[in-house]
Parts: sequence; structure tokens; C-alpha cells
Amino acid sequence: MQMLNFKKSMLAMFVLVLMTLTILSCSKDNDGPNNESGSHLKAKIGAKEHTFNNASARWIDGGNYLEITGMTSNNEWLAITVMNDQNTRVPVGKYTLDDGTAFNILSIYHFMDNGAQKNFTASRNTVWNDTFELEISKINGTNVEGKFSGVLVIGSGLTTLERITVESGTFNAPFKN
Repeated sequence: MQMLNFKKSMLAMFVLVLMTLTILSCSKDNDGPNNESGSHLKAKIGAKEHTFNNASARWIDGGNYLEITGMTSNNEWLAITVMNDQNTRVPVGKYTLDDGTAFNILSIYHFMDNGAQKNFTASRNTVWNDTFELEISKINGTNVEGKFSGVLVIGSGLTTLERITVESGTFNAPFKN
């Protein structure tokens, strides 16, 4: 029963992240870089360096969830969501997928490959060999900063179909409403 509730929560968060990024992709502001005050979301994904324009962060559910997103002009995007089951704001700290704390992480890297949608993910309690480490070094009223790395996967049933490595990720994302 507890696993079923967890799966429902993860599905709801995945849908929420997809809806948020769909709305963000419709904005007229998404074609240029977001360099206000050094704002960025960068990582080496696979063999390629990626800079996601329009980096932003937002609090969800009164601060129980912290979402950090970035998108390129060709609708490639990365989202990192920290979810807290304790009804307290997500604090500065280090987080990993299966660390046994009240903080869950959901990471999604999305892009189109020859017309096919690819969604690589990392989340807690999966059968796949995904990993994700997130360090939030600063949170204030205007932005959130930190670094991240991991292995995101595309899975089906008990099978890992594809894996992609995320290395040297950094972010300085302003909070948006």
C-alpha cells in the first residue's frame, strides 16, 4: 500500500513537472539566455556540455517541494525536484536518491531524438540503476545555488533501456512566481 501511494505521488510530480515545463516553453522569453546575476543551469550530459537557458526555481506546496528547471531554445530541458514529506521548507544541504531521509528527488532530462521523445529520469526506490546527488549550497529570497550529478535512465518494467551520465552540473536559478 505504501509503495502504491509513493508511485502515485511520483506520477503526480512527474505530471506537474511536465505541465510546468510545457507552460514555460510557451513563453516568448525562452529564446535568449538567462544571464541575470549569473543565472545558469549547466551540466555535461553524455559526452556533450549543455547550458540550459532560462534557469529558474520555484517553491511548490508552500515550500515542501523545490523545483529547479532549465530549457534550451530547441525545447531540451532539465528539471530537478526535491520533495519533502515533513511539511517543512526544503533547506540547504546534500541529497541523494536512496538516502533514507524525508527528502525525495526526481530528476528529468528531456529531448527529442529524430522525432522521438526521450525522457531520462532518476527517482527514489526504482529497480533501475539510477543515481543522483544534489547539493544545495545557498537559498535566499531571490535564488538557489548548487551542484549535481548522477545517472539518469529510461526504463521499462524491470529493464533499463538506456542510461545517460550527468556530470559537473551547476545551477544559480532565480525564484519565479
